[in-house]
Amino acid sequence: MSSDNSVSSFVSRNKTAIIATAAAGSAAIGAYYYYRQAQRAALDEDEKGAEGSESSKKKKKNKKKKSGENGGTPVYPVGQNGEPLLENIEELSQELRETYATALKDRGNEFFKKKDYDNALKYYNYALVVKKDPVFYSNISACYVSLGQLDKVVENSTKALELKPDYSKALLRRASANESLENYADAMFDLSVLSLNGDFNGSSIEPMLERNLNKQAMFVLKDKLGNNVSQQLPSNTALASFFGIFPPETTFANYNENDEADVGLKNGLEDLYKRSSEGYKLADEAFVKSASFFTNKLSEFPDDAVLKEKTAIALEHNGIFKFLKNDPLEAHDDIEKAIQLHPRLNSYIYMALIMADKGQAEEYYQYFDKAIALDPNYGPAYYHRGQMYYITGQYEKAGKDFDKAKECDENNIFPYIQLACLAYREDKFDDCETLFSEAKRKFPTAPEVPNFYAEILGDKGDLEAALKQYEIAKRLEEALDGIHVGVAPLVGKATLLARQPSVENFREATLLLEEACRRDPTSEQAKVGLAQLKLQQEEVDEAINLFEEAANLARTVDEKLQATTFAEAAKVQKRIKADPVVSAKIEETLAAYRAQGMM
Repeated sequence: MSSDNSVSSFVSRNKTAIIATAAAGSAAIGAYYYYRQAQRAALDEDEKGAEGSESSKKKKKNKKKKSGENGGTPVYPVGQNGEPLLENIEELSQELRETYATALKDRGNEFFKKKDYDNALKYYNYALVVKKDPVFYSNISACYVSLGQLDKVVENSTKALELKPDYSKALLRRASANESLENYADAMFDLSVLSLNGDFNGSSIEPMLERNLNKQAMFVLKDKLGNNVSQQLPSNTALASFFGIFPPETTFANYNENDEADVGLKNGLEDLYKRSSEGYKLADEAFVKSASFFTNKLSEFPDDAVLKEKTAIALEHNGIFKFLKNDPLEAHDDIEKAIQLHPRLNSYIYMALIMADKGQAEEYYQYFDKAIALDPNYGPAYYHRGQMYYITGQYEKAGKDFDKAKECDENNIFPYIQLACLAYREDKFDDCETLFSEAKRKFPTAPEVPNFYAEILGDKGDLEAALKQYEIAKRLEEALDGIHVGVAPLVGKATLLARQPSVENFREATLLLEEACRRDPTSEQAKVGLAQLKLQQEEVDEAINLFEEAANLARTVDEKLQATTFAEAAKVQKRIKADPVVSAKIEETLAAYRAQGMM
């Protein structure tokens, strides 16, 4: 129903920018810093270690001259076995120690070129005895790369970085090793530092950073799913919107007030349509119990037609709640049993939705045909089928179904709104406004009209008008009993304010999203939006908690993965900020930009 103008879709569209933010340490300044650095050239030829280049060859010749080797005779003392004799090194002059160390390193390089890694390691370690040099540790780590000993790659790269924290070659090598070792968070840290140092352009580092971020997020998510994280109902706002299309069903035929199973089922139905957070929870619990009660009863009296119908109602509702809690297999079983016992309109519609979730479009339409055959004047069947046509771009068919849904029940607001959204999608904005005006006249106190009109205006770019409509929707929602659009106006208005960055707008957006989280603690969108703002205000711990809460609340794996991705990116940001060397470098560079008037 709604347009693409939501916090979650905004986050999805700006994923790369978020990664850059995590690397740089704060949103507004960090993104600027990242892209300024991306303009710098890659490593110079010496740092790249490019073989065969003229500059590389010249440097190698110079190093040989400096080593003091003459006709293959080593400048350092050797024992009878021909091995270096390194005694009383501390008594040597600094110049001589430099000469020895360079010669030993060069000897190691010769072995490295011959792929004699054992001897290369031996001479690099000899060089370290003479002088602690980050290059020697880096060369040792290169040997271990070739030997496939990745733990030692990390160990020696780390030692190199202890001596030279901005040593790009060591950072990149350690990042690659950590990725192979599935230490994705550590790899992300090193890649982020590389991007901050500006040693590589964005096109070379950003894909690596994003790849590790995705792997880390998937690793964390798999662990959570493997631990059977309990499934929860979606937000109250989503529940109100979902069940709002269906006419309330608060009782059933042959109700017996003295029967515990009947009472439980009736209470569940009544709670469902109270449009309250507590009501949805109670309804969920009631349907679980009533489905069990009636199923057990039916096993004793399998031919009782009245009992079959009641069991079908209980299973149907229990099944759709399972579906909403992201348990489609169990939901399918319950609703399929309900249809076998006593076919009902909503059972067919719910089964169609399950088929759509599985990507089985043909079966989806077949179940709607069955619902319409059962009652050709049931509006929700046309409305939900129209939704599928709308999603798949079959706008003419969608329009016909929404019109039919409106004809079947002129007091249901949703077909009116969806027809207006359809007109906008077809670039008929005048018709869209006319249809929203019609809906407003028909439903003057309904918050749905200004809320969804605001989404259209925001998508169109008329932000001021959209903000006013969200404010109207917010006031109307507060004046009504029960949940209608819930916290949607708060989230929508906050999202628009964040699109117009200023201190005042960030402050107001934060307050709106905090209010949304209080009103609906199960709103994933509110938590993701608030986390984004907290991240921009450098309240990183709170942002991480909110992202992780959103991941737990999300219904689909994709939504869970997205929220988890942002949580893991924020953790890298926190680690960057906590590192004194990297943090100081960020501040130093930003200060230079400010001094030049570049920020």
